[in-house]
Amino acid sequence: MKKKVIILITSILLAVGCLVGGLYAAKIEIVWLRLTLNIICNLLIGLIAYIAIKLSGMKIDFEWKNYKQYLIGILICIILSFCIAWLPALLGYSLVGSKTNFVLWIFFFELLYFFLVIGPVEELFFRVYIQGFFVDLFKKHKWIGVIIASALFGLFHLLGGGWIQVAFTFGFGLVFGFAKQYIKDMHYPGISVCHGLYDFLSYVVRITVL
Repeated sequence: MKKKVIILITSILLAVGCLVGGLYAAKIEIVWLRLTLNIICNLLIGLIAYIAIKLSGMKIDFEWKNYKQYLIGILICIILSFCIAWLPALLGYSLVGSKTNFVLWIFFFELLYFFLVIGPVEELFFRVYIQGFFVDLFKKHKWIGVIIASALFGLFHLLGGGWIQVAFTFGFGLVFGFAKQYIKDMHYPGISVCHGLYDFLSYVVRITVL
């Protein structure tokens, strides 16, 4: 257990370092360089999670052929997106950021970015690794592990947003975490799709409704 704790702490610190690197990269004016460095920083977090999972003797529930998980993930995403993004925006309020102008290449970039980078990376790190660690630690009360992982997921977004962002992300983490832990057919690919689709739909709200 001591070894696993050391791996956990080291992984979190390295992931925070990558996050800080991504925030600095976001300030670069050269577009292609800014986007490339941001992707690299995020992929490094995924790599950190993968290595930590292997060193800890954990497994990734990569049941990608279970198609029910995608339908469940999409359903969860639609409900979340309607309540948090679309409905408030239609009423004149934004909970997902400020108005963004539509640019075709950015639209397709965001689509790929959220589905192939953000969703898979953050779910691998927080739901598969972090949540898996704490759920295993609190075997008799697995819900505690879900809450701890969701809290860390929220705090992870503190530097890029603020305490309101932390609160919202914590809530999303609870939904993603409990869905993955307690819905039989929900696995890593399904919750990754759910996460990526939610982020992309939030972007769509910013270029359409706002």
